[in-house]
Amino acid sequence: MSLIFLPRPGARERHLKRQYKNPLFSEEQREFDEQRISGARYMNEKEEAEFTEKFHSLLGEVAELKPNEGSEKMLDLKSRLDQSYEQSSGLSGKRDNEKLAITQLVNVIMNSVWKGAEGDAEAAQNLKEEELARTTHYQLLAFPLVADLLRPRSPIAQDQLVPTLLSESESALSAAFQLFDREHQELIYQQAKQLLEDNKQDKDNLSEAWKHLEQMSQLLL
Repeated sequence: MSLIFLPRPGARERHLKRQYKNPLFSEEQREFDEQRISGARYMNEKEEAEFTEKFHSLLGEVAELKPNEGSEKMLDLKSRLDQSYEQSSGLSGKRDNEKLAITQLVNVIMNSVWKGAEGDAEAAQNLKEEELARTTHYQLLAFPLVADLLRPRSPIAQDQLVPTLLSESESALSAAFQLFDREHQELIYQQAKQLLEDNKQDKDNLSEAWKHLEQMSQLLL
C-alpha cells in the first residue's frame, strides 16, 4: 500500500516525499512507514504555529512605526520581514497572503528609506543593489526546494543533496543550482554522475535524473 502525503506538505514531509521509493536514495531513506510521516507532519505543524505567532507580533511592530522612525529601526524590521518571507516559503499549503503582506510592508519601509537617501548617490546605489538582490531571492523562493536548502536546519542532509537535486523538476534544479559557487557546482555534478553510474541497472527508471545530469553540465558552461 502506498503512503499518502499532503498535496502541499511542509519541509520535513516534503523531503520524505522526495525520498519515498526513490532509487537514488539509500534503502533506509526510501522505505518508511506512516508513523514517520506523522512525526514529520507534527513537527511541521508545530513550526507553523510558532511562525504564525511571531509573524503577527512582527506585523504589530511594523504597524507601530512612527513617520519619522530612524532608518536603523526600519531596516531591522525589513530584515526580519525578509526572514519571514523565506520561512513562509517552506511551510505547508499556500502562503500567498503572508508573502503578499510581507512584500507590501517591505515596499513601504524601503520607500521611506529611499526618501532618507535622497541626494546620497552612494546610498542610492546600495539600495538599488539591495532591491535587485531581494527580488532575485524572492523569485528563487518560489521553489520549495530552495527554501528547504536555505533553512537553518535543512531536512536535506549533506549526503542527500545530490539525489535530491536529481529528483527535482528542471526549473527547481536550475534555481537551486544558483545557491552554490562554481567549485561546489562542479563537485555536485561529479557526485551526481557517479551516483547515476552506480545505479545503471535502474537507468530506465532514472531517465529524468539522467536528463538533470545533462542539465547540470549545461549550467556549468
